[in-house]
Amino acid sequence: MKFFYFLILILISSNSSAHECVLNGTSAKEITIYNSCKADLNIRKPMNNDLNNSLLKAKIKKLKNENNNLKNQFLDLKIRLNIILNRIDSYLN
Repeated sequence: MKFFYFLILILISSNSSAHECVLNGTSAKEITIYNSCKADLNIRKPMNNDLNNSLLKAKIKKLKNENNNLKNQFLDLKIRLNIILNRIDSYLN
């Protein structure tokens, strides 16, 4: 699964920095090419943002689950340590 996230991240970063529109002249043809390029870039941005947002939501969900698991492990450890302290305390008294 980590490989999948890594692959998606590479695809997003390569698409976002792969092309920059440059106006090469003042002719109607050059302006049309430039405008088409800008329009294509504007169309691609929301898809990348949606994909990025979905990846971030998946990552947040995974981290929340991991956080809950760690909290449960911590509480379990705390209970076990209290039991050990109570046993030691009973032996000393």
